[in-house]
Amino acid sequence: MSRIVADFVSPFPVLQVEKTPDEGELRPFNGRWALPIPPGSSVTVDASSYFLPQDSGSLPYLSAEALLARYPMYSHIAWNYLLESTDVADLDLTATGPSGEVTRCQTGRGTGPGVFGQSPNTTAILPQNAYAVPSPKPGCLVTDTIDITVPTSGAGADEFMAWWHLYEFNTTQDVMSDFGGTLGENTPATRNIIETDQEPADLAVFISHDDGVTWTPISRLEPTDLVTFNTLVRLAFVNTGTTKLYLAGYAVMF
Repeated sequence: MSRIVADFVSPFPVLQVEKTPDEGELRPFNGRWALPIPPGSSVTVDASSYFLPQDSGSLPYLSAEALLARYPMYSHIAWNYLLESTDVADLDLTATGPSGEVTRCQTGRGTGPGVFGQSPNTTAILPQNAYAVPSPKPGCLVTDTIDITVPTSGAGADEFMAWWHLYEFNTTQDVMSDFGGTLGENTPATRNIIETDQEPADLAVFISHDDGVTWTPISRLEPTDLVTFNTLVRLAFVNTGTTKLYLAGYAVMF
């Protein structure tokens, strides 16, 4: 696996392509973000490569198409790398989860009123609030409806495969001190990116193809047969752990 590292400066210039670090490894990432390439997918990156606009020549599009090419049993893919405000608009921030969970996530603003916008690698499924009354409240993020009527010529689909990529981040403190135990210390704040387990025990992912009426647990890059054909797809991520999980992108093949 690999990831493409970019600068936050618009329009996101490519800085480098690097092998995905081992799980648990952290690296300073101030002013940077990463586009994860799905396992086994091949994407060519050169001086002409770009992220925005997300058209048929962009790196997000090529990455998604490379994933689809690895699984010829599927004909279509719907994907979201959560790069722009229009991508945030593809999340349903008023939805409830499979067991009635209230949406609890962190992301940009997809629409007004007021200023709208989004920053890559900042959409997060919050950790569980263990102190909520009358019961703990897990983190929950639900996608808006993915209508597959047109690509399936109205037939819908009954088998799906989902991909997603998670990161963790931590930030050290900015310290400049002339007293106490930190005497003489002068260190900047550092935001570290951390490769993490893509299917942690405390994260449950679900799929629905009837617009959230019924939900089925789904595993990453494993086929899921929903038996009946339908057209209105959603994904739901429910985090009952203590760690904030950053969702760098997701896709559904059908």
